[in-house]
Amino acid sequence: MKQRPHRLAELIHRELGAIFRYESRDERFKDLTITGVRMTDDLGLAKVYFTAAGNQQAVQVLTSALNRAQGFFRSKLSERITLKYMPELRFYHDEHLVNADRIEQLFKEIRNAKES
Repeated sequence: MKQRPHRLAELIHRELGAIFRYESRDERFKDLTITGVRMTDDLGLAKVYFTAAGNQQAVQVLTSALNRAQGFFRSKLSERITLKYMPELRFYHDEHLVNADRIEQLFKEIRNAKES
């Protein structure tokens, strides 16, 4: 991975977390955790991965709300980060934690089956 996209992704990650925590008025965004940001090589798109509590339907509604509010987040980022072009933001729910919990549950079931 090239250094500039990586450094910019880390900076966006940090600043978006602060924006969610301190500047967002929408209560749905207060309990979000940004788990990662991936930049395209041309720095035109930032894929923002997040986790949030709730069922699948609530997460879909939250993802939709985040993508609709991306203009607000881009403007707030442009106040904090000096770039010629602010990248487009796209928000995705991070499924890694859900998958890890499911795998751990399967291992517990296997362990319990062997003990029985």
